[in-house]
Amino acid sequence: MDTALFPVVTDADLRLPLYLTSVGHWTHQDPVHRAEGFPDFQWLQVLSGEGQLTVGSRRMTVKAGQGMCLYPNVPHRYEASKSPWGLYWVSFSGELAEPLLREAGIGECGVFGTVRPELAVAHLRGLYELASSSGGSFAGREFSKRLYAMLLDVRGVLEGFGADGQQMARLAPVLRLIDEQMHRSLTLAEMADAAGTSPQHLCALFRQALEMRPVEYLNRERIKRSKELMFRESGLPIREIARRVGFDHASYFGAVFKRLEGQSPERFKMMHGLKS
Repeated sequence: MDTALFPVVTDADLRLPLYLTSVGHWTHQDPVHRAEGFPDFQWLQVLSGEGQLTVGSRRMTVKAGQGMCLYPNVPHRYEASKSPWGLYWVSFSGELAEPLLREAGIGECGVFGTVRPELAVAHLRGLYELASSSGGSFAGREFSKRLYAMLLDVRGVLEGFGADGQQMARLAPVLRLIDEQMHRSLTLAEMADAAGTSPQHLCALFRQALEMRPVEYLNRERIKRSKELMFRESGLPIREIARRVGFDHASYFGAVFKRLEGQSPERFKMMHGLKS
């Protein structure tokens, strides 16, 4: 069914970091021309057919499985070139809208390929169904939570972005190696061998997928394991905890722990009421 839903936006909703202003579904999108743009952010996910989005001098083709993102107050037009041009769409605003889009690599209006269009559709359908069932009234907090989840997932949905997909598949054997063997010395070369690549390329994969170097990830996992040990065996000396998670020297363990946690291992134990 073709429907446009406009939830009631209260003063309380306007104070939320994200709030929904409209959501809808078209089995065929009619031409839209907005000489002055639209007041809110929009995401339109194409389900079928093909269309054209024009922003300034840029004319972009939009196919099924792709999404269009429109920034507020930017003149644009879009229309079908192959019918039926079906889509879900949502408009939203709030102080977190632009930062979350930019974090996903979306800094302007455009067309974006999606490697997981079904996830984008699921988020939009969920918002649409909530707006339908609630009558659009007084569901602002639930809309905000769902918008936040959708925008967090955008990075993993887009082609070339996110920790989902091929990058994480390549890193899976390295992450498994770290999880199983962090109690001993692990070299960058050994981790690269597990991924079947060079140390340089492994570093690039980690930066792209997790925004850190392999050794940083290894140390974070070791510190996480050390905290679990402190709770499971609270009487263990710090030097023994350090040894079990792969640190040759308790002093280095203490320095890494403090850098990552903002406090020493001893302070951490005291703050959680554990035996020293």
